[in-house]
Amino acid sequence: MRKTKQWIALAAAGVMAASLAFPAAAAPTGPGAAPEPERYDAETRARLQDNIIEYDELQNLIHEYNPTISEGWRMYNDTREDYANMVTELESQYPHVKDTADGLISQGELLGSMGGEMGAMGAGLVKTGKGLDSSYRGTIQGFRDTVNKWGTNKQATKQLRQGEKQMTAGAQSAMIGYDKIRSNIATLETMVKMYEKQAQIAERQTALGMGTESTLLGAKSSLLSAQTQLTSLQSQMDGVRRTLCQLLGFDPDTNPEIRPLPEFDMSRLDTMNLEQDTVKAIGNNYTLIGQRTSASGKTNSQIENRNRMIDEGDQKLTIEMQRLYQDVMDKKAAYEAAQTGYAAAEKSYGSSERMYANGLVSEAQFIGMQISYHQKKAALESANLDLWQAMETYTWAIDGQAGID
Repeated sequence: MRKTKQWIALAAAGVMAASLAFPAAAAPTGPGAAPEPERYDAETRARLQDNIIEYDELQNLIHEYNPTISEGWRMYNDTREDYANMVTELESQYPHVKDTADGLISQGELLGSMGGEMGAMGAGLVKTGKGLDSSYRGTIQGFRDTVNKWGTNKQATKQLRQGEKQMTAGAQSAMIGYDKIRSNIATLETMVKMYEKQAQIAERQTALGMGTESTLLGAKSSLLSAQTQLTSLQSQMDGVRRTLCQLLGFDPDTNPEIRPLPEFDMSRLDTMNLEQDTVKAIGNNYTLIGQRTSASGKTNSQIENRNRMIDEGDQKLTIEMQRLYQDVMDKKAAYEAAQTGYAAAEKSYGSSERMYANGLVSEAQFIGMQISYHQKKAALESANLDLWQAMETYTWAIDGQAGID
């Protein structure tokens, strides 16, 4: 429960961060609207326009349909196109300007040959003609430089790219949280049915004098607890669904299908190298980049304070990377333990079915074995998603998203 709320909070933080960075768009855009044709192949474009949300397409969905991010990119591309159109327009007018400038220069040179006041007037016309030509060509080059800057300089899109990453991280956390709630709901629905049977059996046995009141109360307590948790999770699930839809630009009322996450790819752990990853994280961290590019100061005290702030930031992020790395290792160990526990429960469950069929265990005992099996299954699914979240958090830290406050 607590982790689910943390994931919701992270997703909400992603929405808030980008909302502060960019002007809000009026309404969700899709899917349905055609994505950038040159950015994707036909299969990817088709997936982006369906009413299905899959984990591996979250970043593309954010780029294309998040109201804030897609509007930011639209404004960026429109502005760049406006500058390019201005260059084209200025270039088309340049021959006329050149003719005018050349005419002024020719008239000036003619008057200049007369000497005296006419010569001085002619020199002025030559200067004006050359200045007109130079100024116009300078204006064209200035717009060309702006177009090139917007097209190649990462600084021009830094805020957009940073916001897109924050949104993607928030969407990933929201989807992992949603999947965990969905898994827990499926488990609890099964458990409620089991506890109902357990309570019915306990009630019959107590009525026949074959059971105790404490056993009956215990069965009813377990049932009530499961029912309460189920109701709470169902409410949370809708909230996370709406958050995810908001992040991805979906209208929640269209009820897009949210596909479950696949089993975690353990080979991703082989790419982890704490020392190298920490160096990358320090180099990519937005807060540290801001500190490193800030003014160095004029006095020795100012310079020392700045250097100390940078060193402290590097140290904090180094410690944070160690924590995130250890968290991944802990979640890996928990996942492997859950796999072992589930494998044993699965084997035991098969044996319990045969024992129950042969009358070797009672119905109450068989239900208890079923409950144990479903608990182990739920633990494995939860551990899988915990490992997903830990790995994604570590990955985003490498990419510059870790906080160092």
